[in-house]
Amino acid sequence: MNLQPLLRRNYWSLKRVVADGMLRSVLDLGAVLVSSNKLFLSLMYGCATYKRSILGLFTTGREALACLKGNNAGLLLSTIDLEDGSGDGLIAQARLLQPSLRCVLIADHHHYRPEDAIKWQSPVIVSSLDLGDASEPWNQAMVAAIANTTYRSPSIPDCLLNDDDKRVVKLTPRERQMLECYALGLTNAQAAERLSLSPQSTKTYSKNLLAKLNVSNRQLALLKTMGSGFVPVF
Repeated sequence: MNLQPLLRRNYWSLKRVVADGMLRSVLDLGAVLVSSNKLFLSLMYGCATYKRSILGLFTTGREALACLKGNNAGLLLSTIDLEDGSGDGLIAQARLLQPSLRCVLIADHHHYRPEDAIKWQSPVIVSSLDLGDASEPWNQAMVAAIANTTYRSPSIPDCLLNDDDKRVVKLTPRERQMLECYALGLTNAQAAERLSLSPQSTKTYSKNLLAKLNVSNRQLALLKTMGSGFVPVF
């Protein structure tokens, strides 16, 4: 498979999202980028149209926290792999320092185990495996961060705790997409068009999702999953 057209398209998509995100996040406060991968930091810096809004590019969480202690920031972008620990741990500490800080965790699938990912606490997480996904996870992640809500891109393992009986209910990527359609208020016909499915298949997915969540309607499904990382607010 020739990845060049895909990467070219997504590079410019990412450039647009980063630039737009900085404007919409009121990033006159600035952005902090953190990763053990210096090439990644270079790419992200190159994508930023407004480079004066970058407060710093760091390879360790320690340096990033020191920067945040002395500066008000609008956005923290971190990969999971840092030179001195986990990006998820960094984000947890950063949000204690600055509760209004918008954070995005970028997960390279080579640097974590699925059982670790389930424990992550970062509100917005996007996986490198989802580069080029039709749902545009980079865009959705940035929108979720700006809106101060939660998001997991399709390849991130996750679970939903059912408070009634403490069982763990695992949702498939398609079921998460159905929840997004619920959040958008789409009918089955509109959801079918959005997901490129037949109306009958969409109806079946919806019925199975409601049964899995043990609820009788879409509103209850949204209430049950809200705040659990499944339903991005648009």
